[in-house]
Amino acid sequence: MEKNIVLWIIGIIVLAVVLSNFGGFTGNIAREATKEVDQPLLTIRNANVQQGYMLQMNARNVGGLQEFKLFTESGKYTGKRFFSRDTNCEMQKNGMRECEVEYRIPPSMESGRYYVQAKSKRTGELAGNKALFTVS
Repeated sequence: MEKNIVLWIIGIIVLAVVLSNFGGFTGNIAREATKEVDQPLLTIRNANVQQGYMLQMNARNVGGLQEFKLFTESGKYTGKRFFSRDTNCEMQKNGMRECEVEYRIPPSMESGRYYVQAKSKRTGELAGNKALFTVS
């Protein structure tokens, strides 16, 4: 009888230790996944583009069908977004893609300074650098 009580106490202690550390497992994985090297890196090829013409951009460390959003230089969202296509992408060593992306600047877009930023598929928030360009 005493042997069963000791085994029950040991089992309860082991279970309590495992359950108390359970939240730590997912937290460490999430922190590792957001390393700076995994962030999108955007480079504008033609920093001065006219309305109605193509904005040309290189995007590294992105997934297929990556979403990009356009903002004014002051950070106001313009309501415009575009996506990369898998056909214009190559696989990188880290499992992400490098894409050549084009976006036609609408004729209705006002002249001024803007930037493009990628939207994280993992968190839904903006990620990576702000790639500046000018619409003239």
